[in-house]
Order: sequence, then C-alpha cells, then structure tokens
Amino acid sequence: MKKRIADLSPEEQETVRAYNREQKQKSRAAQKAARYIPTADEVFDAFPVEFPERTKQLSEYAEQFSNKVVEELRRELGSAQKDPLGNVVGYDHSEEFVVDRVARCLLSLKKGWVQKVQEGELVSGLYFPESSGSVVEAAHRYGLKHSQTFSQLYFELLKTLDKRYQHEQTEDAAIIRAELAGEYVLKLPMPKPEPMPTKIPDVPSVPSDAEMLEQGRNRLLNQLQPQFRVQEPNISPQARQYLDGIL
Repeated sequence: MKKRIADLSPEEQETVRAYNREQKQKSRAAQKAARYIPTADEVFDAFPVEFPERTKQLSEYAEQFSNKVVEELRRELGSAQKDPLGNVVGYDHSEEFVVDRVARCLLSLKKGWVQKVQEGELVSGLYFPESSGSVVEAAHRYGLKHSQTFSQLYFELLKTLDKRYQHEQTEDAAIIRAELAGEYVLKLPMPKPEPMPTKIPDVPSVPSDAEMLEQGRNRLLNQLQPQFRVQEPNISPQARQYLDGIL
C-alpha cells in the first residue's frame, strides 16, 4: 500500500520533495527550449548536421538546375571583374547565387522545409524566401529569363511566395507582385557624375634674353634718374648707349 506524504519520515519526505523539484526544473527547461526561436546563424550552422539528407538533396537539385540554365543560355554564369587596365581583380558570382537561390527556395517550400528564426523564415538553412526582390532584379539584369528552365521555376517560385506572403507590405512583396503582373521595370543605375576638370594653374613664361636685358635697363634707369639726368654730359658713351637701348 502506497504511503501518504504525511506518513513518511522526515528524510523520506525530503527525498520526495527533492525529486519533485528536479522534475519541475526539467519540465520548465523543456518548455523554455520548445519556446526558444533560434537565430538565422544558428540554423545555418546546424542545418547540415541536423538534416544531412536534405542538404544533399538540395545541393543535387540546385546543381542540376544550374547546369540546365547554363546549357540553355549557352554561357557560363558570372563574369570576371577587371580594373581600368583590363586586369582581372575578382569575379562576380551574383548570377550563380540567384540560380542557386531559386532552386533551393522552391524545393524547400514545396517540401515544407521552412524554419522559423528570430529574423523571419529560413529555407534550406540559408535563404530568407520573403526577401526575394533581389531575385527579380537579377533575373532582368542578367537576362536569366532567356532560359526556359529558369523562367519556369522562377515564376513558380514567385507565385508561391506571393501566396505565402500576400499580406506583407514590404518592398520585396511589391516587386514580386509587379513582376507577376508584368509591370516590373528594372531600375538602371544612376550614371556617375562627370569629373570636374582640373584647373591647371598658369605658369609664368620665362622672359627671353632681350626681355631680361630690357627689364634690367629699366631698373637701372629708375635707380639713376634720382641721382642725375639722362642728359648729364659726364656719362660715358657706353653707358649712354646702354641706357638708350643701343647695346
């Protein structure tokens, strides 16, 4: 027969209380863990470990999709970045990221592989599907819709996103709606202002020998005039010729 708490010895009662406290703490910890919403970085790091099969399936699907897009566009994705001298200084992977994003987002949404994080929703442990306005911009900028495969999955993704986030009033949502309505217009980058011409300071010209001689003669005249008149008879003929500009 099970004893009542009141019938237990003080030592047995304390044991029961300790056990109950421990169970209560475990319950609270489990409830707290269940309520905790991870950050995007935490999910990004944990996704390959927690979902290795999903990771493999997503990678294979994205690779197949990318290869098909490259085949239909008849060119590689991305482009080399060059400096003014034509030297390659980097590589633009924007096209590759967009193609990868379309594939992973669409497959994840179809499979329901969506995780809530503190910043919103994350698919494939990598992308925020509701922030896909940049995908529309890139599709137009790089001409990706010329690939039939890309265009098909691209519009399927946009329709899925519009349905899922139809109540959002964000810029991304507005861009997606405009694209689906055929009203999206690519905003061209603002042209860089023309550089102001640099004013070259005027450099004084170097006087010729004749000009330097004339300047020296004038300075000498200005110095001699206060002392005596130019018609002074005691001036030597050579000095007279110099002052008259003959020499």
